[in-house]
Amino acid sequence: MNNQKQNKPKKKLDNFIRYSSLGFEMMAIIGIFTFLGYKIDQWIENEFKGFTLGLMVFSVIVAIIYGTRNLLKK
Repeated sequence: MNNQKQNKPKKKLDNFIRYSSLGFEMMAIIGIFTFLGYKIDQWIENEFKGFTLGLMVFSVIVAIIYGTRNLLKK
C-alpha cells in the first residue's frame, strides 16, 4: 500500500518532465527554422520575408507532428 503512494508523486513528476521537455523541443524546432528563414532572407536581401514566413509555417507543422507522435508513443 505504501509503495503505491510513493509511485503516484513520481509518476506526476515524470509526466511533468516529459510534457515540459516536449514543449521546449517544439519551441526549439520553431525557433531554429524561423531563424534559418530570417537568415536566408537577409542573405538574399528580400524585401518580402517569404523564407521567414514559409519556414515558420513549415516548422509549426513539423512541431505539431513531432509532438503528436511523441504523445502517442506512450
